[in-house]
Amino acid sequence: MKGLRQIRGLAAIEMVFVLPILILILAALFEIGRMFIHYTTLNKSLQSGVRAALVEVYGTERLSDVASDDYIQTIVVYGSTISGADTILPGLSKSDVSIDKSVDDYLSVSASYDYTPVFSSSMPISGEPFSVTMTASSTMRTAP
Repeated sequence: MKGLRQIRGLAAIEMVFVLPILILILAALFEIGRMFIHYTTLNKSLQSGVRAALVEVYGTERLSDVASDDYIQTIVVYGSTISGADTILPGLSKSDVSIDKSVDDYLSVSASYDYTPVFSSSMPISGEPFSVTMTASSTMRTAP
């Protein structure tokens, strides 16, 4: 009977050593999944911004006929034409969105977004804020 108690105690000690590692793995998987969701949301909002810029313009051959830069930025940041609503991503602002009309017949919208992890918002050694910069862009042709 004494041997059975020792085995149970040994299992509890093993669990004390293994549990923090399992929690770290689960936290890492959660952060990676959350990062992919934010990146996908950023890509989809950029695609919506490019589409919204060109949807009201039929048969255009000039980039001057597309929607204004402010309109495109509002669509990308807020997901609608109403400025001041909740942003699609926390911390995303109109200044993070850039519009490029320099290439003939192509409208390109890009954004840079600083992703801040939930579990590790600051570096444990230095105490500096930790974030990952995500950049994405979407391009659409204006001429038929």
